[in-house]
Amino acid sequence: MANLLSFSDEVLCRIFESITKVKDLHNVMLSCRRFFHVIKSYNKLWKFERKVKHVLQGLSAKCFLIGEPSLAELENLLNYSENWIPEEWVESVLQNGIYNQNLNDNLTSRFYARKLLKYFRNYVIERKLKDMMALPEQDKSILVGAILISQWVQTEQEHMISLPAVELQLEGITKRVKQLLADKNTSSTFTTKEVLDCINTVLYCEMGFKVMQSDYSFEYVFIDKVLESRIGFPVTLCIIYREITKRMGIYCEPVLSPEILYHRFYLRWKETSSLADTDNQLIDPASGTLHYFHPSSYPVVSTEKFLQRIVEYMRRLRLQSIRSERRGEGRDRTHFQRRRNELSFSRLACAVSPDQTRSILLYAQLCLDLDVQLDDAVRLLQQVKTLHDHRLMEKCVLKLSEKEALVSKEKVIHRRSPSVKYAVGLVMVYKGSARKSPLLCVINSWTHRDPDDTFYNVLFEDGDSSFVAESNLKLYTNVSFIISHPNIGLYFQRFDGRRYIPNTEMMTLYPEDNAFAVSLIK
Repeated sequence: MANLLSFSDEVLCRIFESITKVKDLHNVMLSCRRFFHVIKSYNKLWKFERKVKHVLQGLSAKCFLIGEPSLAELENLLNYSENWIPEEWVESVLQNGIYNQNLNDNLTSRFYARKLLKYFRNYVIERKLKDMMALPEQDKSILVGAILISQWVQTEQEHMISLPAVELQLEGITKRVKQLLADKNTSSTFTTKEVLDCINTVLYCEMGFKVMQSDYSFEYVFIDKVLESRIGFPVTLCIIYREITKRMGIYCEPVLSPEILYHRFYLRWKETSSLADTDNQLIDPASGTLHYFHPSSYPVVSTEKFLQRIVEYMRRLRLQSIRSERRGEGRDRTHFQRRRNELSFSRLACAVSPDQTRSILLYAQLCLDLDVQLDDAVRLLQQVKTLHDHRLMEKCVLKLSEKEALVSKEKVIHRRSPSVKYAVGLVMVYKGSARKSPLLCVINSWTHRDPDDTFYNVLFEDGDSSFVAESNLKLYTNVSFIISHPNIGLYFQRFDGRRYIPNTEMMTLYPEDNAFAVSLIK
């Protein structure tokens, strides 16, 4: 240091200048590194996009006869991205292939992109549920579990409910409770009862939270929607109330009512730290009212049991919705959609409780009945040792092998005869409906039951499909929108404003239908 101070001012200035330049050079190098890192990341994303497009282009030829991508195909893409592609990038690439394109074009690619996105999202949700359930009970979060369950129902939507957005809304309510508490009492300490009174005032008086009355809609179950509309089912209001009390330093345990009301939850809290039974009180989250109770009558519900009941509650809610929508419609179509609804929620039940054999067996039986997701059913059955030799395992494996054999089976070409009045891709009015407004559908196959009797398989605009007689169909040419059937892209590549243009696989099976359809709508 002494030697350094002996230098002249000019020398010291030059030394300082050189140090500054080295620092600047270092900053430039860091900037370059960041730039090259961005370029490298972009290059990875570009390669992944190309990989996804390549996979989507090949799926139709591989999976057309089966109707859905195999689990192996989906896992191959997931394994390709898992080590070096962030989850949000995977979602972004798949969403771009679904939502950021002309809705009338690329229907087949969009169909398989939806399948991949749903599978990827379900995979992420199931992994998060599994990780949470492995935690000690005190570390599990009903809020996180409820949001993951809601996301499972929303996997085919562009935007799903998010935990940060919900937490932000809950923090806003908590902030208002604290403000009201401070306005009412200048003391720095408050009793639990005083805090609860302020929570009730904010939730039910100021914000107007209340229980819905008659509508069967998931809007009243999803927490983000309930926080916006302030109308919800008791189970959702229970979660919201519990989260606000937690943020105010009050611990509440969910308990189940012994009453007949199946999903009636209350919250148990204590005024003091004493464990005496006389201190036990219940909060009704539907209104904030307090009740004293005997603890043995209201058992505490674990996080897993609570989430299981939410799944069952949503399943029943969806069933009620189907019944109300189907009033006056055919019994068979109602039954089909009910079974499809049960499939989704039984799979969700397996994700919440992967060791519950009853849920796995129910899911496997539904897969067998509907002839879908058999490879997933086999995988779940294999994860439980006691189910390895179960009869359902044998049936699922057999049916799966039969489906896989269809891929290499020679395609049956459908040649037209004079008795076939319509063609695949035509939009029709189904005359067998009891509805006042026309029920539209699209022909996706036809068959002869005898030389003069043709039946058509049609995709209905409400998501169902069915074989119908030719006499129940009428050509409809005034089409101005895409029919919203989830499988429309399996068979057709584009909608030209009047009819659906078959994709390559459909053209192969029905080589004469395209020209015939054009002749009918000229």
